[in-house]
Amino acid sequence: MQEQLAVLKRVLYGRRRESSQNLPDGQTNLFNEHVLTQEEQAAVAKASGEDEPVKKRPKKVVHRKSMDLSQLPQNTRDYTLDTEDQICPGCGKMMADIGRTAVRKEVDFVPVKLLATTVYQHTYVCTNEQCLQDHGKVITKKADVPKPVISHSMASNAVVTESILTKFIYKVPDYRQEKLWHNRGADFTRQALSDWHIKVAEEYLRPLYNLMHQELLAQDIIHADETPYRVLAIKKAKTYYWVYTSGKFAEHQIILYDHGDTREYGEAERFLRGYTKYLQTDGYAVYPRLPDLTNVYCWAHVRRKFDEAVTGGDTGLAPIGRQYCNEMFHLEQGWRGLPATERLAQRKEHLQPQMDAFFKWLFELGDSYLPKSKLGRAVEYALGHEVGLRAVLQDGRLELSNNRAERAVKELVMGRKNWLFSQSKRGAVATGILLSVLKTAEINHLDLRQYLNYLFAALPNLPVPGDLTVLQDYLPWSPKVQEICHE
Repeated sequence: MQEQLAVLKRVLYGRRRESSQNLPDGQTNLFNEHVLTQEEQAAVAKASGEDEPVKKRPKKVVHRKSMDLSQLPQNTRDYTLDTEDQICPGCGKMMADIGRTAVRKEVDFVPVKLLATTVYQHTYVCTNEQCLQDHGKVITKKADVPKPVISHSMASNAVVTESILTKFIYKVPDYRQEKLWHNRGADFTRQALSDWHIKVAEEYLRPLYNLMHQELLAQDIIHADETPYRVLAIKKAKTYYWVYTSGKFAEHQIILYDHGDTREYGEAERFLRGYTKYLQTDGYAVYPRLPDLTNVYCWAHVRRKFDEAVTGGDTGLAPIGRQYCNEMFHLEQGWRGLPATERLAQRKEHLQPQMDAFFKWLFELGDSYLPKSKLGRAVEYALGHEVGLRAVLQDGRLELSNNRAERAVKELVMGRKNWLFSQSKRGAVATGILLSVLKTAEINHLDLRQYLNYLFAALPNLPVPGDLTVLQDYLPWSPKVQEICHE
């Protein structure tokens, strides 16, 4: 009970970061001792008879980094005297303008405006009478008009793009978008917005998603995590998004969101079927059951569990376990810029002994902790996942933590807090596809608005819709896309 109370207090009032405070020399504090404030230091000095005043640290000077405005369209605003004010008060003659001085630089905002665009198709006819006599008919031609991404709709490609970015990047749900579009002069309903998103996901973006899925399964490292999601049309209280990302050093960076009805083995097996390389996760029970792959587990989860034990009031063993983890992350940070082969060599030389010492310490604890306490859960978690935790010693491209997948999950969680749920299974699947395309484009340094507009202009007009060979040129890392849409 005391542990639970301490953890709840931490959640409500405590610091959010998990890292421990560092000592002045950069070494972490093994026992997480309280760092005295200046007032406490003064009180201690007075009680001990020391009269030396406590030296105040000089206030840190914060230098604000100037904003780079060079990428914005440049504009000027000049302030001049009116004609009558240009008269010299001394002689009554007109004064000469001798130049201007830049007073300040600021960013202006131009409100968004909608245009009612009528699309015309021009028709051409041959007026040569001889041609008419030769062919016996009037020859006409019509200009090609590209297909819109949404047929029989008032929404242009640009409007569909904006609605997708507004919902999935800026997290504005459809019912609030409905008001936003109304204020701009267009009465697009929330149902229409939702239908657009489902249609473009199913008809145009799904093939790209499938290609990215194939590419991800061909990579050597995949990070995975999962998070609950509510779908009103499904009777279960929770469905789940399974999130998969490329390893840090993959040439083609991919983030995919796969919606599943459950958190069971079948969902992960369906998505990862045939994968035989490294899978980095938090150790959730489904992943070790997947055949033929190598499970790699997350040291950040180990550290987090010891940190929770410290928060719960354990001041003996839990800080030591957390400190072991801190030291491992500290070592790894120093090798961040090394090639994978050199990083692996450093791990073998320095990180492996640290892991050996950590697990030896865990084994020697014996019965010195309560199995159901926070400390007990941390110890049992680490011991139960030892093989997967040591797997980072097999390849220098592997990471100590699964933070890549967790960061991708947070993107969905922030959206979920705003739009709350999906009405249908189709809507949930479409959300996963749209988020996958957007986040993969973002991690490949594309301008999202430009990329979506480019896709919506090109994909509906392909000679063979869904041609996987042609679609390779529309993936976020393709040279053509990088040339046109790079941010």
